[in-house]
Amino acid sequence: MNRPSLQWKVLERRVARDLDMFRTPLSGSASHLTAGDVVHPQLYVECKYRKRSALHTMMAPVCVNAQHEGKIPLLVVQQANSRQLLAVIEWPLFLRLLDGQEKEEDHGPS
Repeated sequence: MNRPSLQWKVLERRVARDLDMFRTPLSGSASHLTAGDVVHPQLYVECKYRKRSALHTMMAPVCVNAQHEGKIPLLVVQQANSRQLLAVIEWPLFLRLLDGQEKEEDHGPS
């Protein structure tokens, strides 16, 4: 069993593996490759492991309701006094979308 203090490293390894990439050597910003947690040619990947997350709390009912309606769960979050919108989707869906995008790029437009 992994110690709780190392769960962030487990998360980084999982994300790197799922993206077919690798964790950033050293401590992120000390690396010459990227300051992110995972080396990726297109994505800047930062991993955060938390005991509690407001996003998870907000996303849970979205997933339940989407499942009841046979739809894809999507949570859009905007902070007051900010123009930035965040789209929150489940990790497996993100990987499928990314995989589809990469396949399109490999084969060019149809």
